[in-house]
Amino acid sequence: METISCFIVEDDPQAFAYASSIIETYQHIKIVGTSNTIKEAAMLIKELKPNFIILDVFLIDGNAFEFLPLFDNIDFKIIFTTSYAKFAIDAFKFSALDYLLKPYEKKDLILAIDKVVSDLEKTNYQQQLSTLMHNISNKEQSKKLILKTTDAIHVVDIKDILYAKSDNNYTSFLLVDGKSILVSKPLKSFDEKLKEHRFFRVHQSFLINLNYITSFNKRSDEVVLNGNHAIPVAQSRKKNLLNYIDELF
Repeated sequence: METISCFIVEDDPQAFAYASSIIETYQHIKIVGTSNTIKEAAMLIKELKPNFIILDVFLIDGNAFEFLPLFDNIDFKIIFTTSYAKFAIDAFKFSALDYLLKPYEKKDLILAIDKVVSDLEKTNYQQQLSTLMHNISNKEQSKKLILKTTDAIHVVDIKDILYAKSDNNYTSFLLVDGKSILVSKPLKSFDEKLKEHRFFRVHQSFLINLNYITSFNKRSDEVVLNGNHAIPVAQSRKKNLLNYIDELF
């Protein structure tokens, strides 16, 4: 098996020693360099060209989001690590990039390394990193969401999603322009991501963008989006939805 190179960017000696000891159990992975600052790390990574890096989000001279723009093109994969539970978690989730929350277990880093190794040849990684940077630097603007299909990676503005519909273990997204995107993830995973961004689970099978409500049909218990999309509302969700509509006026 061809040797895979790794670079560790970490300013905590214990965290560095822990990660190193795990990586050293892989015969085909070699640690080619380390650094505890973003500036030195960027310089060395450009020179050593590792296949992947382990990057602590916060370092003594800055953070990972100041580090990434130092590269014209990122041709290495990244395993992000952070001690801060709430910092940028949404940004990672929406960009479909993984991160490890310290202190992580050995099995968590092993899973992350195995995934990185299997993804080394995959393209579109730059799209995911760009989405991450957008969501970090534009906190007050609409976030972008990565939707992966069998054929492509779609970068979608959350504000452009009309609703999402469950289809067993798949989810179908309908955008305001009429485009439909089918992804192989259950609706529940998107419910958790989007509920803080004015999305509401009106039914077991439907997650709607509350910004597009135009009416509610009391006879049929359906909420109408954008004037022509009737979505069923479950009895258990009806009261909360009507409370929201009442607050609009």
